[in-house]
Amino acid sequence: MRRLTKPALAAPGPEEEGTFVDPDANTIWWFQGPRHWNPEIDVSRFKVMVHFRDPRDLACNQYWWALQHPNTKDSPEEAERKRLKVEAMGLEKYALGRNNFAAYAPMMAISEGPTGDDTTYTSYAQLCSAFDLLVDNLCRVFDCSPSSVAEKLIGERPESLFNNPDWVKVGGTWKGADISPGRYRRELSPEGIKQLTEKWRKELDFCAQRDASFLSYLYE
Repeated sequence: MRRLTKPALAAPGPEEEGTFVDPDANTIWWFQGPRHWNPEIDVSRFKVMVHFRDPRDLACNQYWWALQHPNTKDSPEEAERKRLKVEAMGLEKYALGRNNFAAYAPMMAISEGPTGDDTTYTSYAQLCSAFDLLVDNLCRVFDCSPSSVAEKLIGERPESLFNNPDWVKVGGTWKGADISPGRYRRELSPEGIKQLTEKWRKELDFCAQRDASFLSYLYE
C-alpha cells in the first residue's frame, strides 16, 4: 500500500511534481483525502473502492479530534490557543462551520462517472452496523473469500471492540470516540440538525444511493 503524500500524476513525470499512479503496479493507492486526488486519472484501469461517512457525523467527530490532536507543526502555545478557540465555539457552531465539500467531491464524481456502478462502496455505517457486508465488499476488491479472513477479524467486529486492547486504548483515551452511526442526532440541537442536513443534502443523497439499501435511512 502507498499512501499518497504528493499530488497524483496520471502519467509518468518528475518525482518532485508528484507520484505516478501506475495502473499496472501491484499496489494499493491510498487517497486519504482530496488534496492529492487527480481527476485526470483513468479510474477504469483500476479497482476502485470509495469509503465515506455521513457528513454530519464527520463534522461532529472533527470537533472532538480538533480538541485532542494538535497540529504537530504548532508550538505548544499555538496548539493550546487553537484548542481553546475550538472549545469556545462549542460543538454545534464548529460542526455547522465545517467545510468538507472537497472531501466528497471526488467520491461523488466517481459515483456519477462511467465507472460509478463498478466501484465498490464502503461506509462507516457498514463498519458499525453491517460488518459482514463490509468484509464482503473488501474481499471482492482483494480477491479473497470472507471465510479466509473471518478468524483474523474477530477482534475487529463491533461487538468485540471492548475486548480489543487497540480499540480500548483509543476509545478510552480519546474523548468523543464513537462506534455507531448517527452521533449528530445525540450531539446537536434539532435546529442544528436541520441546518446541517440542508447544508449536506447532495452529499447525503450520494451516501444513501451508494450505501446498502437497508442503511439508506441513516442519511435522511
